[in-house]
Amino acid sequence: MEFHRKNWHEKAFDLANRGISLGSLGEHQAAACSWGAAAELAKAHLRDDDIYFWIMSGYGAILIQCQRYQEAIEAAKEALDWEAQQNQILSRMTLARALYALGAVDGAKFYFQQIYDMQGDGIFAALPEFEHATLKDLVRFRK
Repeated sequence: MEFHRKNWHEKAFDLANRGISLGSLGEHQAAACSWGAAAELAKAHLRDDDIYFWIMSGYGAILIQCQRYQEAIEAAKEALDWEAQQNQILSRMTLARALYALGAVDGAKFYFQQIYDMQGDGIFAALPEFEHATLKDLVRFRK
């Protein structure tokens, strides 16, 4: 089906999937453009649909790869409540990474703690760029 004949949901999904493909190839800037287009379309036409929140979560994550931290925070916050209902952590990971990168360590700790509370020791696999000792300093671990 040609792109112009698809409904808003299909168009947004296609753009997000293109962003996923580009991101997996290391083309982070191009991926962010594709995710950004999906986000704009979703904001305009799909705000009450689950795909809106899924797109905003993914958009925030790719913005981290582009070091566009403030934009990543804005996108991730849109998906935060929805993700909690889905027991997902991507937006929390985005917020933790962005706030940490911006030097807002206390704000980042809040999200690192939520990730740990949801994933336990899976936090180490979820955030491989952080050394274990660093994460242990950021999170109150259960015994």
